[in-house]
Amino acid sequence: MIEQKALLPEEILEKLETSVHQALVRGKRDQENGTEIDYALDMLEQLIQWSYDRYTNIELEDGCEEEGEEQTWRVHPRDIVRANQICGSFLIKIVSGMLGEWQDDRGEKAARLLAHLSGRGAAGAITRTWHFPYLNDNGNRQEYRFKLHEPSYIGNDIGFKTWGAAPLLAKKLIQQRLIPDLKNRTVLELGSGTGLVGLCCDKLGAPQVYLTDYHASVLTNVTINVELNQSSATVSKLDFIQVAQHYQFPQQLKQEQEEPKQQISLPPSPTPSVSSVSSASPSWEDYGKKFDIVIASDLLYEMEHAEYLPLAVEKLMENEFYFMIPLRPTHVAEVEFFERQMTKVGLIKDQVADSECEEEEGIVRYRYYKYVRAAQQQQPAESTVVL
Repeated sequence: MIEQKALLPEEILEKLETSVHQALVRGKRDQENGTEIDYALDMLEQLIQWSYDRYTNIELEDGCEEEGEEQTWRVHPRDIVRANQICGSFLIKIVSGMLGEWQDDRGEKAARLLAHLSGRGAAGAITRTWHFPYLNDNGNRQEYRFKLHEPSYIGNDIGFKTWGAAPLLAKKLIQQRLIPDLKNRTVLELGSGTGLVGLCCDKLGAPQVYLTDYHASVLTNVTINVELNQSSATVSKLDFIQVAQHYQFPQQLKQEQEEPKQQISLPPSPTPSVSSVSSASPSWEDYGKKFDIVIASDLLYEMEHAEYLPLAVEKLMENEFYFMIPLRPTHVAEVEFFERQMTKVGLIKDQVADSECEEEEGIVRYRYYKYVRAAQQQQPAESTVVL
Protein backbone atom coordinates (compact mmCIF):
# COMPACT_ATOMS: atom_id res chain seq x y z
CA MET A 1 0.00 0.00 0.00
CA ILE A 2 1.32 3.42 -0.98
CA GLU A 3 1.58 5.98 1.82
CA GLN A 4 0.65 9.35 0.29
CA LYS A 5 -1.08 10.94 3.26
CA ALA A 6 1.53 13.70 3.44
CA LEU A 7 0.05 14.90 0.15
CA LEU A 8 -3.17 16.83 -0.24
CA PRO A 9 -6.04 15.03 -1.98
CA GLU A 10 -5.63 17.28 -5.04
CA GLU A 11 -1.97 16.24 -5.31
CA ILE A 12 -2.85 12.56 -5.05
CA LEU A 13 -5.49 12.98 -7.75
CA GLU A 14 -2.91 14.66 -10.02
CA LYS A 15 -0.49 11.75 -9.53
CA LEU A 16 -3.32 9.29 -10.07
CA GLU A 17 -4.33 11.02 -13.32
CA THR A 18 -0.74 10.91 -14.59
CA SER A 19 -0.32 7.25 -13.68
CA VAL A 20 -3.61 6.22 -15.31
CA HIS A 21 -2.72 8.14 -18.47
CA GLN A 22 0.68 6.42 -18.70
CA ALA A 23 -0.88 2.99 -18.17
CA LEU A 24 -3.42 3.60 -20.92
CA VAL A 25 -0.73 4.87 -23.33
CA ARG A 26 1.47 1.82 -22.71
CA GLY A 27 -1.49 -0.44 -23.25
CA LYS A 28 -1.62 -4.20 -23.40
CA ARG A 29 1.61 -4.73 -25.32
CA ASP A 30 3.97 -3.15 -22.80
CA GLN A 31 5.41 -5.85 -20.52
CA GLU A 32 6.26 -3.21 -17.90
CA ASN A 33 2.71 -1.87 -17.69
CA GLY A 34 1.80 -4.07 -14.74
CA THR A 35 3.92 -1.94 -12.40
CA GLU A 36 2.22 1.28 -13.50
CA ILE A 37 -1.22 -0.29 -13.11
CA ASP A 38 -0.38 -1.57 -9.62
CA TYR A 39 0.79 1.92 -8.62
CA ALA A 40 -2.46 3.50 -9.82
CA LEU A 41 -4.61 0.86 -8.13
CA ASP A 42 -2.74 1.28 -4.84
CA MET A 43 -3.15 5.06 -4.90
CA LEU A 44 -6.86 4.76 -5.65
CA GLU A 45 -7.36 2.16 -2.92
CA GLN A 46 -5.64 4.39 -0.37
CA LEU A 47 -7.70 7.41 -1.40
CA ILE A 48 -10.94 5.44 -0.98
CA GLN A 49 -9.91 4.18 2.45
CA TRP A 50 -9.03 7.68 3.62
CA SER A 51 -12.35 8.97 2.31
CA TYR A 52 -14.01 7.11 5.20
CA ASP A 53 -12.13 9.29 7.70
CA ARG A 54 -14.53 12.23 7.46
CA TYR A 55 -14.70 12.71 11.19
CA THR A 56 -11.00 13.27 11.92
CA ASN A 57 -11.30 16.95 12.82
CA ILE A 58 -11.56 17.87 16.49
CA GLU A 59 -14.52 20.04 17.51
CA LEU A 60 -15.00 21.89 20.76
CA GLU A 61 -18.18 21.96 22.82
CA ASP A 62 -19.51 24.99 20.95
CA GLY A 63 -19.23 23.15 17.63
CA CYS A 64 -16.21 25.17 16.44
CA GLU A 65 -13.05 23.41 15.31
CA GLU A 66 -9.97 23.27 17.50
CA GLU A 67 -7.30 25.74 16.37
CA GLY A 68 -5.40 24.36 13.37
CA GLU A 69 -7.99 21.70 12.56
CA GLU A 70 -8.89 23.37 9.27
CA GLN A 71 -5.53 22.01 8.02
CA THR A 72 -6.46 18.41 8.90
CA TRP A 73 -5.92 16.13 5.90
CA ARG A 74 -9.30 14.94 4.60
CA VAL A 75 -10.73 13.32 1.48
CA HIS A 76 -14.13 14.78 0.60
CA PRO A 77 -16.89 13.16 -1.48
CA ARG A 78 -16.02 15.54 -4.33
CA ASP A 79 -12.52 13.99 -4.41
CA ILE A 80 -14.04 10.54 -4.88
CA VAL A 81 -16.23 11.90 -7.69
CA ARG A 82 -13.07 13.20 -9.36
CA ALA A 83 -11.32 9.85 -8.83
CA ASN A 84 -14.25 8.12 -10.53
CA GLN A 85 -13.93 10.46 -13.51
CA ILE A 86 -10.21 9.69 -13.77
CA CYS A 87 -10.33 5.95 -13.17
CA GLY A 88 -13.75 4.69 -14.24
CA SER A 89 -12.93 3.59 -17.80
CA PHE A 90 -9.40 2.58 -16.70
CA LEU A 91 -10.80 0.11 -14.17
CA ILE A 92 -13.29 -1.28 -16.69
CA LYS A 93 -10.44 -1.95 -19.14
CA ILE A 94 -8.49 -3.81 -16.46
CA VAL A 95 -11.50 -5.95 -15.54
CA SER A 96 -12.27 -6.71 -19.19
CA GLY A 97 -8.66 -7.68 -19.97
CA MET A 98 -8.06 -4.83 -22.42
CA LEU A 99 -4.84 -3.88 -20.59
CA GLY A 100 -3.55 -7.43 -20.21
CA GLU A 101 -4.54 -10.95 -19.24
CA TRP A 102 -3.36 -10.87 -15.65
CA GLN A 103 -2.55 -14.06 -13.77
CA ASP A 104 -2.88 -12.33 -10.39
CA ASP A 105 -5.51 -10.39 -8.44
CA ARG A 106 -5.34 -7.15 -10.45
CA GLY A 107 -8.68 -7.77 -12.11
CA GLU A 108 -10.36 -8.61 -8.80
CA LYS A 109 -8.88 -5.54 -7.12
CA ALA A 110 -9.96 -3.30 -9.99
CA ALA A 111 -13.51 -4.71 -9.82
CA ARG A 112 -13.67 -4.07 -6.08
CA LEU A 113 -12.46 -0.48 -6.46
CA LEU A 114 -14.94 0.10 -9.27
CA ALA A 115 -17.72 -1.10 -6.96
CA HIS A 116 -16.59 1.34 -4.24
CA LEU A 117 -16.65 4.21 -6.71
CA SER A 118 -20.15 3.15 -7.74
CA GLY A 119 -21.42 3.57 -4.16
CA ARG A 120 -21.35 1.74 -0.83
CA GLY A 121 -24.26 -0.52 -1.79
CA ALA A 122 -22.25 -2.05 -4.64
CA ALA A 123 -19.05 -2.49 -2.65
CA GLY A 124 -19.83 -5.79 -0.93
CA ALA A 125 -18.75 -6.72 2.57
CA ILE A 126 -15.99 -4.59 4.08
CA THR A 127 -14.26 -4.16 7.42
CA ARG A 128 -12.95 -0.66 7.96
CA THR A 129 -11.42 1.30 10.80
CA TRP A 130 -13.07 4.51 11.99
CA HIS A 131 -10.76 7.11 13.56
CA PHE A 132 -12.01 9.61 16.15
CA PRO A 133 -9.35 12.02 17.49
CA TYR A 134 -9.77 13.98 20.71
CA LEU A 135 -7.78 16.18 23.07
CA ASN A 136 -6.78 14.52 26.33
CA ASP A 137 -6.68 16.29 29.70
CA ASN A 138 -3.24 17.69 28.84
CA GLY A 139 -4.44 19.09 25.52
CA ASN A 140 -2.59 16.50 23.46
CA ARG A 141 -4.17 14.90 20.42
CA GLN A 142 -5.05 11.22 20.74
CA GLU A 143 -7.59 9.02 18.98
CA TYR A 144 -9.98 6.12 19.42
CA ARG A 145 -10.24 3.51 16.69
CA PHE A 146 -13.15 1.20 15.97
CA LYS A 147 -13.13 -1.71 13.53
CA LEU A 148 -16.56 -2.21 11.98
CA HIS A 149 -17.60 -5.01 9.68
CA GLU A 150 -20.34 -4.07 7.22
CA PRO A 151 -21.79 -7.01 5.25
CA SER A 152 -22.97 -6.51 1.73
CA TYR A 153 -26.53 -5.25 1.83
CA ILE A 154 -29.49 -4.78 -0.46
CA GLY A 155 -33.02 -3.46 -0.14
CA ASN A 156 -34.09 -2.76 3.43
CA ASP A 157 -31.07 -4.22 5.24
CA ILE A 158 -30.21 -0.75 6.54
CA GLY A 159 -28.68 -2.11 9.76
CA PHE A 160 -25.70 -3.37 7.76
CA LYS A 161 -24.33 0.10 7.09
CA THR A 162 -22.82 2.69 9.42
CA TRP A 163 -25.10 5.64 8.65
CA GLY A 164 -24.07 9.29 8.91
CA ALA A 165 -25.69 10.10 12.25
CA ALA A 166 -23.90 7.29 14.10
CA PRO A 167 -20.30 8.49 13.53
CA LEU A 168 -21.36 12.09 14.19
CA LEU A 169 -22.87 11.11 17.54
CA ALA A 170 -19.82 8.98 18.38
CA LYS A 171 -17.64 11.97 17.56
CA LYS A 172 -19.63 14.22 19.92
CA LEU A 173 -19.45 11.62 22.70
CA ILE A 174 -15.68 11.40 22.40
CA GLN A 175 -14.69 15.00 21.67
CA GLN A 176 -17.29 16.94 23.66
CA ARG A 177 -17.68 14.47 26.53
CA LEU A 178 -21.46 14.63 26.35
CA ILE A 179 -21.87 12.29 29.32
CA PRO A 180 -19.16 13.27 31.85
CA ASP A 181 -20.20 10.62 34.39
CA LEU A 182 -20.51 7.83 31.80
CA LYS A 183 -18.29 5.55 33.90
CA ASN A 184 -21.12 5.33 36.44
CA ARG A 185 -24.01 4.83 33.99
CA THR A 186 -25.69 1.87 32.31
CA VAL A 187 -26.35 2.42 28.61
CA LEU A 188 -28.95 0.95 26.26
CA GLU A 189 -28.51 1.60 22.53
CA LEU A 190 -31.64 1.16 20.44
CA GLY A 191 -31.38 0.16 16.78
CA SER A 192 -27.64 -0.38 17.05
CA GLY A 193 -27.01 -1.15 13.37
CA THR A 194 -23.28 -1.83 13.23
CA GLY A 195 -22.94 -0.88 16.92
CA LEU A 196 -20.63 2.12 16.62
CA VAL A 197 -22.32 4.39 19.18
CA GLY A 198 -22.69 1.66 21.80
CA LEU A 199 -19.10 0.51 21.26
CA CYS A 200 -18.04 4.11 21.78
CA CYS A 201 -19.86 4.21 25.15
CA ASP A 202 -18.14 0.98 26.16
CA LYS A 203 -14.74 2.33 25.14
CA LEU A 204 -15.38 5.50 27.17
CA GLY A 205 -15.90 3.41 30.30
CA ALA A 206 -19.62 2.74 30.76
CA PRO A 207 -19.82 -0.28 33.12
CA GLN A 208 -22.73 -1.90 31.27
CA VAL A 209 -23.66 -1.34 27.63
CA TYR A 210 -26.45 -3.15 25.78
CA LEU A 211 -26.39 -3.06 21.98
CA THR A 212 -29.87 -3.91 20.74
CA ASP A 213 -31.70 -4.38 17.46
CA TYR A 214 -34.60 -6.50 16.27
CA HIS A 215 -33.13 -8.23 13.19
CA ALA A 216 -31.22 -11.50 13.78
CA SER A 217 -28.71 -10.89 10.96
CA VAL A 218 -27.96 -7.39 12.25
CA LEU A 219 -27.40 -8.76 15.76
CA THR A 220 -25.00 -11.37 14.41
CA ASN A 221 -22.99 -8.65 12.69
CA VAL A 222 -23.04 -6.45 15.82
CA THR A 223 -21.58 -9.38 17.75
CA ILE A 224 -18.78 -9.66 15.19
CA ASN A 225 -18.01 -5.97 15.78
CA VAL A 226 -18.06 -6.46 19.56
CA GLU A 227 -15.42 -9.15 19.16
CA LEU A 228 -13.38 -7.13 16.63
CA ASN A 229 -13.11 -4.33 19.21
CA GLN A 230 -12.64 -6.62 22.24
CA SER A 231 -15.65 -4.95 23.81
CA SER A 232 -17.50 -6.13 26.92
CA ALA A 233 -20.84 -4.82 25.59
CA THR A 234 -23.82 -7.18 25.58
CA VAL A 235 -25.65 -7.85 22.31
CA SER A 236 -29.40 -8.28 22.81
CA LYS A 237 -32.58 -8.55 20.79
CA LEU A 238 -35.01 -5.71 21.48
CA ASP A 239 -37.72 -4.30 19.21
CA PHE A 240 -38.57 -0.82 20.51
CA ILE A 241 -41.86 -0.85 18.58
CA GLN A 242 -42.87 -4.02 20.39
CA VAL A 243 -41.91 -2.48 23.73
CA ALA A 244 -44.05 0.58 23.00
CA GLN A 245 -47.02 -1.49 21.91
CA HIS A 246 -46.89 -3.57 25.08
CA TYR A 247 -47.54 -0.42 27.09
CA GLN A 248 -49.89 1.23 24.63
CA PHE A 249 -52.13 -1.83 24.51
CA PRO A 250 -51.93 -3.44 28.00
CA GLN A 251 -54.94 -5.72 27.44
CA GLN A 252 -53.30 -7.12 24.34
CA LEU A 253 -50.12 -7.62 26.38
CA LYS A 254 -52.05 -9.62 28.97
CA GLN A 255 -53.46 -11.89 26.27
CA GLU A 256 -50.06 -12.36 24.66
CA GLN A 257 -48.52 -13.32 28.00
CA GLU A 258 -50.92 -16.26 28.14
CA GLU A 259 -49.72 -17.50 24.74
CA PRO A 260 -46.28 -18.69 23.53
CA LYS A 261 -44.38 -15.69 22.17
CA GLN A 262 -41.00 -14.62 20.93
CA GLN A 263 -39.51 -12.61 23.78
CA ILE A 264 -37.65 -9.34 23.77
CA SER A 265 -34.33 -10.49 25.16
CA LEU A 266 -31.60 -8.98 27.28
CA PRO A 267 -29.04 -11.78 27.73
CA PRO A 268 -27.10 -11.61 31.00
CA SER A 269 -23.79 -12.77 29.48
CA PRO A 270 -21.25 -9.89 29.30
CA THR A 271 -19.50 -10.98 26.08
CA PRO A 272 -21.81 -12.98 23.83
CA SER A 273 -20.51 -15.10 20.97
CA VAL A 274 -22.20 -15.04 17.60
CA SER A 275 -24.26 -18.08 18.48
CA SER A 276 -25.44 -16.65 21.82
CA VAL A 277 -27.72 -13.93 20.43
CA SER A 278 -31.03 -15.64 21.02
CA SER A 279 -34.67 -14.92 21.70
CA ALA A 280 -34.67 -17.61 24.41
CA SER A 281 -33.13 -15.27 27.00
CA PRO A 282 -35.18 -13.57 29.75
CA SER A 283 -37.34 -10.81 28.30
CA TRP A 284 -37.08 -7.09 29.01
CA GLU A 285 -40.42 -7.16 30.84
CA ASP A 286 -39.08 -9.84 33.19
CA TYR A 287 -36.18 -7.61 34.19
CA GLY A 288 -38.52 -4.73 35.02
CA LYS A 289 -35.62 -2.28 34.87
CA LYS A 290 -34.73 1.03 33.30
CA PHE A 291 -31.36 2.18 32.02
CA ASP A 292 -29.52 5.32 33.11
CA ILE A 293 -28.90 6.31 29.50
CA VAL A 294 -30.79 5.42 26.33
CA ILE A 295 -28.96 6.35 23.15
CA ALA A 296 -29.74 6.02 19.44
CA SER A 297 -28.97 7.38 15.99
CA ASP A 298 -31.06 7.59 12.81
CA LEU A 299 -34.16 5.33 13.39
CA LEU A 300 -36.81 7.74 12.05
CA TYR A 301 -37.26 6.04 8.68
CA GLU A 302 -41.05 5.66 8.93
CA MET A 303 -43.96 7.36 10.69
CA GLU A 304 -44.34 4.23 12.82
CA HIS A 305 -40.87 4.82 14.25
CA ALA A 306 -41.75 8.43 15.11
CA GLU A 307 -44.88 7.22 16.89
CA TYR A 308 -43.43 4.39 18.95
CA LEU A 309 -39.84 5.45 19.69
CA PRO A 310 -40.92 8.09 22.28
CA LEU A 311 -43.13 5.57 24.08
CA ALA A 312 -40.32 3.02 24.25
CA VAL A 313 -37.74 5.59 25.37
CA GLU A 314 -40.00 6.81 28.18
CA LYS A 315 -40.34 3.26 29.51
CA LEU A 316 -36.68 2.30 29.09
CA MET A 317 -35.02 5.55 30.16
CA GLU A 318 -34.15 6.36 33.75
CA ASN A 319 -32.39 9.70 33.26
CA GLU A 320 -31.44 10.81 29.74
CA PHE A 321 -31.94 10.06 26.04
CA TYR A 322 -29.29 11.05 23.47
CA PHE A 323 -30.35 10.95 19.83
CA MET A 324 -29.04 12.11 16.44
CA ILE A 325 -30.83 12.01 13.09
CA PRO A 326 -30.46 13.36 9.55
CA LEU A 327 -32.91 16.13 8.63
CA ARG A 328 -33.91 15.01 5.16
CA PRO A 329 -36.63 16.85 3.19
CA THR A 330 -38.41 13.52 2.68
CA HIS A 331 -38.79 12.93 6.44
CA VAL A 332 -39.85 16.32 7.82
CA ALA A 333 -43.23 14.98 8.94
CA GLU A 334 -41.61 12.10 10.84
CA VAL A 335 -39.25 14.45 12.71
CA GLU A 336 -42.03 16.86 13.67
CA PHE A 337 -44.28 14.02 14.82
CA PHE A 338 -41.44 12.50 16.85
CA GLU A 339 -40.86 15.80 18.67
CA ARG A 340 -44.57 16.15 19.46
CA GLN A 341 -44.70 12.58 20.74
CA MET A 342 -41.69 13.12 23.01
CA THR A 343 -43.47 16.09 24.59
CA LYS A 344 -46.66 14.07 24.88
CA VAL A 345 -44.96 11.29 26.88
CA GLY A 346 -43.47 13.87 29.26
CA LEU A 347 -39.86 14.09 28.07
CA ILE A 348 -38.26 17.52 27.69
CA LYS A 349 -35.68 18.75 25.16
CA ASP A 350 -32.69 19.69 27.30
CA GLN A 351 -30.40 20.30 24.32
CA VAL A 352 -30.93 20.62 20.56
CA ALA A 353 -28.21 21.36 18.00
CA ASP A 354 -28.36 21.33 14.20
CA SER A 355 -25.26 20.76 12.09
CA GLU A 356 -24.24 20.16 8.50
CA CYS A 357 -21.90 17.55 7.08
CA GLU A 358 -20.69 16.80 3.57
CA GLU A 359 -21.83 13.37 2.37
CA GLU A 360 -21.75 11.58 -1.00
CA GLU A 361 -25.10 13.10 -1.95
CA GLY A 362 -24.05 16.61 -0.90
CA ILE A 363 -24.53 18.65 2.28
CA VAL A 364 -26.74 16.82 4.79
CA ARG A 365 -28.23 18.48 7.87
CA TYR A 366 -28.32 16.62 11.18
CA ARG A 367 -30.07 17.25 14.49
CA TYR A 368 -28.76 16.24 17.91
CA TYR A 369 -31.12 15.88 20.88
CA LYS A 370 -30.71 15.38 24.58
CA TYR A 371 -34.01 14.59 26.35
CA VAL A 372 -34.56 14.44 30.11
CA ARG A 373 -37.49 14.11 32.44
CA ALA A 374 -39.12 17.38 33.47
CA ALA A 375 -37.45 17.52 36.89
CA GLN A 376 -33.98 17.45 35.26
CA GLN A 377 -34.58 20.17 32.66
CA GLN A 378 -31.90 22.79 32.06
CA GLN A 379 -31.93 25.78 29.72
CA PRO A 380 -32.10 24.39 26.13
CA ALA A 381 -29.26 25.29 23.80
CA GLU A 382 -29.88 25.47 20.06
CA SER A 383 -27.22 26.11 17.44
CA THR A 384 -26.16 25.36 13.89
CA VAL A 385 -22.57 24.46 13.01
CA VAL A 386 -20.83 23.12 9.91
CA LEU A 387 -18.78 19.95 10.35
